[in-house]
Amino acid sequence: MTRRVAAMAVASAALLSGCGQVGPPPKDFATEDAVLAMRIHEGGEDSSYLVLVSAKGETRAIELGRVEGAAISWTEDGITTSDRSHDYVIDEKGLTANERTSGGNEIETQHEWYRVPVGAGTLIGFSPEDGSKDPFVTYIDGDSGKATTRVSPYGQTSTAAVCGERVFSSGRGTDTKAFEDDSGSIPESQLNRAALTSAYPHDGADILSTLEPSTFPGTTSPCVDGIVYEGWENDADQHLVRVWNTAKGTPAAQVAVDHEIVYPQDDSSPIGGPARVTVSDGRLFWVVDNTMWSAPLPTTEAAPIRAREVGYLEGTAGLNAEVMTYASNAAYTVTNESDLHERFTRRRSDRVWTELTELSLVRTDLATGKASLALEVGVKDVDFPTKDTRVTAMAINPEWLAENSE
Repeated sequence: MTRRVAAMAVASAALLSGCGQVGPPPKDFATEDAVLAMRIHEGGEDSSYLVLVSAKGETRAIELGRVEGAAISWTEDGITTSDRSHDYVIDEKGLTANERTSGGNEIETQHEWYRVPVGAGTLIGFSPEDGSKDPFVTYIDGDSGKATTRVSPYGQTSTAAVCGERVFSSGRGTDTKAFEDDSGSIPESQLNRAALTSAYPHDGADILSTLEPSTFPGTTSPCVDGIVYEGWENDADQHLVRVWNTAKGTPAAQVAVDHEIVYPQDDSSPIGGPARVTVSDGRLFWVVDNTMWSAPLPTTEAAPIRAREVGYLEGTAGLNAEVMTYASNAAYTVTNESDLHERFTRRRSDRVWTELTELSLVRTDLATGKASLALEVGVKDVDFPTKDTRVTAMAINPEWLAENSE
């Protein structure tokens, strides 16, 4: 990858002016030889940068309007990401900007809930710019690159799990299609009950449980053999993994089961709940404060699960380790200062976090906790800010992952 489009990117996607507008990104901004994509946010600014990185560590970027929680998906059809009013597709041919509309009206967002590859495309859940309006979802078709947006009848659900060709999202029973009638028709026993709703395809399949809804981590959950695993922390400061059984005909009392996480007793400091979990080789993995934990897969019978420490994840460039990427039996994070980086680069590391002078992609094996340097990113003379910045999302080229998995 070269920096040949840097000048055009800066000119076309100009810095924010007094009216708070970001210019349209250039159409010839393509994936080319990129293997890593990141969203980088500069503190105090209302914009965000999409940065592409080649296997040689070379970078180039475009400026987009900032959306809280904006993520990146990278499939065989290319990259998808968003700003407040557009859904973008970047592939080897260039960039396609889909203006977000529904029923002929423009729709803007203030927060992205989730972004998951499903079927031949990517599904994204959003909350509206205007809080009085309904939330909505956008489906980006991977073959055509076209985006379709529709209002969601399920209320504000902020997690998603892909089970085959279906996407489930957790929420409250009273917000689902199951209770579209007036509030007087809602059984008292099911007020504010937890529900797993069908976000894709849109067929009104709701799975109701007898539990209270969980707090929403605003991320994705794994689905293995029709079982969804959702990490959360309740109001009593209990750290839990909720297991959803999506099989048809499952009684409500058995649909969702909570398992309390039991950490080692000799741990001297409180440990939080998992914001995001993953499943690898029949075990559950999650990260809290950069420490990776593991436990046997919980069953659909309520019982505590005992956690064991796997290792420490590097990630000090503002990208919280809970926002990492799981792939190829490993967790990927980025770091700008670590012992790992020093071992590989043999350079001094006396930088402060507000000045991004080095950046590395780190791979941590889920089974062993062993960390290794996957990619070193050059951040000298780049076309995105390096002061007071943080990485807020990332995605990795799946072909590069397959070629470089250990």
